[in-house]
Amino acid sequence: MGQNIMSLCPDKRLANRFSPHAIKEHLGTRWLGQQAIYCFDVVESTNTEANRLARQGAPEGTLIVADAQTRGRGRLGRSWVSPPGGGLYVSMILRPACRPDWFPRLTLTGGVAVASAIQQTGMRPQLKWPNDILIAGRKVGGILTEAVFHKRRIDFAILGIGINVNTERHELPISLRNVATSLRLSLGEPVSRIHLFQILLQQLEQWYEFFCAGDFETILKIWSAFDTTLGRVVEVFLPQRRLVGLAEGLESNGTLLVRDKRGRVHRIIAGDVVRCKI
Repeated sequence: MGQNIMSLCPDKRLANRFSPHAIKEHLGTRWLGQQAIYCFDVVESTNTEANRLARQGAPEGTLIVADAQTRGRGRLGRSWVSPPGGGLYVSMILRPACRPDWFPRLTLTGGVAVASAIQQTGMRPQLKWPNDILIAGRKVGGILTEAVFHKRRIDFAILGIGINVNTERHELPISLRNVATSLRLSLGEPVSRIHLFQILLQQLEQWYEFFCAGDFETILKIWSAFDTTLGRVVEVFLPQRRLVGLAEGLESNGTLLVRDKRGRVHRIIAGDVVRCKI
């Protein structure tokens, strides 16, 4: 898994701002991050910017990273608070040659990459289906995947990632201070955003290649090692109803299987797991 990130980032480098040169310097990837990287001080949303560039023909692997977002987005229309200097807000343009029904797998693939990268800070991250990254039960990051489809294929996909890296408690909305955290708050010391980004790119390259090769079984195996959803009683909010049941497992496409008290198994493609009980 490589060295602990904290051993790679002396204090004098913690304040580094994002730039293509800083990100590419000593970057240990073969292709991801070696192409176009767009760095912004502020954008509305890195996913929005990535969508615009993808429609203009930007190639696979194009990266958009921002120091702050004014309208950061999460799943189900939620906002993602993105204060300047505190987080890692990045979107990646992908053009996978795969069937459209593979698309839900991208979120879980991204989760494995993020959790694997955070693990190298010395912390133990958790994954909550389908897109939340937690530390000690508190949300530290999230993933937003979006796609445009064309004639039974994925024209392009956007993998957006938000991580609270050095976000301070006062920068979090009051309503989230008991349910959210940052790497700095959890670890007790700051983390280099650039080094974390470099480790994340290595992990994304590795796991995306597993995805493209169709080896989702390996991805699910690693996802399950970080999982905090399966084997628990969960409450899932769906567009038209609320479901309570046991999260029994995941199908090969990433669909969550929940068994209700009557023994019926429900296939959850998209929903919000708002409560987990042992």
